[in-house]
Amino acid sequence: MAFAHVYLGMLNVALTDPQKTQLVAALNELGPANDPQPAHLNHRRIRTDNNAVIYEALFDEDTISIDSVKTYLANIFGVNPTNITHSVAFQTFSTIQTAIVTFSYSSTARLRIAFFGKGNGGWPTWEQSREEARAYIAANAAAWGDT
Repeated sequence: MAFAHVYLGMLNVALTDPQKTQLVAALNELGPANDPQPAHLNHRRIRTDNNAVIYEALFDEDTISIDSVKTYLANIFGVNPTNITHSVAFQTFSTIQTAIVTFSYSSTARLRIAFFGKGNGGWPTWEQSREEARAYIAANAAAWGDT
């Protein structure tokens, strides 16, 4: 098992309120149940419209993979994970690339996840991921209530 202390951004594109509630409940459980380092525990910042959240935790990398997210969504929709598709784009908010993955079901985009600081390579350091998340919030300050 490998771990990454990183930031992940989730944007609801087309989940219903019950689907969003179910996904958030699953995501809120990720990360260690206890840790002497409080920053390793799962904590989050919710956007003012309640349709986006940024998580920080020491995640088990297997629980935040594209396949894992497909499984979470498949459970919500009651379908096989192979019915969930995805596309990846890259954007740089500060200094390194962030993978932005859009997950779709029935040809409709449902969820977008920003893996802050994770480009095509391995997981970034905590500082790199944090800086990408910080720059993203700064670029979208009004939406995040930072005006």
